[in-house]
Amino acid sequence: MTDRTDATRYLLEHAHYTEDLPLWRAIAAQVDGPVLDVGAAAGRVSIALAREGCAVVALDADPAMLAALSAAADAAGVADRIALVAADMRTFVLDAQVALAIAPMNTLQVLTAPDDQIACLERIRACLAPGAEFWFDVAMPDVVDVQSSIGIVRAGDVFEDPNTGARLAHAFWFEWVDPVTQTAQFTHRVDEISPDGAMRAFFRHHEVHIFTPPELCHLLGRAGFEVLQAFGDFAGARLEAGAERQVYRCGVAE
Repeated sequence: MTDRTDATRYLLEHAHYTEDLPLWRAIAAQVDGPVLDVGAAAGRVSIALAREGCAVVALDADPAMLAALSAAADAAGVADRIALVAADMRTFVLDAQVALAIAPMNTLQVLTAPDDQIACLERIRACLAPGAEFWFDVAMPDVVDVQSSIGIVRAGDVFEDPNTGARLAHAFWFEWVDPVTQTAQFTHRVDEISPDGAMRAFFRHHEVHIFTPPELCHLLGRAGFEVLQAFGDFAGARLEAGAERQVYRCGVAE
């Protein structure tokens, strides 16, 4: 679990990532009813959808993340459009069904055990209203590349905080990968450089599952979904070797 300060930092550290937002906004605009944001964290996507007038159910197991989301939603003037649900995505139950469910930004990859993956997918399917869909994205795997880059620091984006003028320089490196279980551990480092040149470093450690497309299709089928479309990016490119993302549109299997 994170504390409130760390959860607020999480939202700041990911504020620069907007590549996926046009997709989530577009599909949310097509439904009449609430959108479930699975693994909402501090609200990067939930708040973006609420700004567009969508009713959102923001689900996360971390109370500190939801507290940060609530504060950010208040500041954005959209708190009345977001219902907060503190629950585990493997066991949650909603009071009402939703018109759309999404799991953005690699959320499903935090589930490293097959039983947990199936449990989560089954809970999502159970909360969908008739005709509702489930969309999500995960990284496209390259286990060989991960294995060959253990310990190598890779530079990421540099983002300027418009409120403070501080620059946030992102980097990450893999620490280990198990090719049998397809589990990897990596560290995300953010160097925050203030306008006067002072620097602070922040670290987040992650353990994730690396999903292959056939594996995902199998898991989704077992959970009662059918894959309606699969893309290699957020703009609708074909899912093929060399793609960096896997984006899935799923419906409930007949």
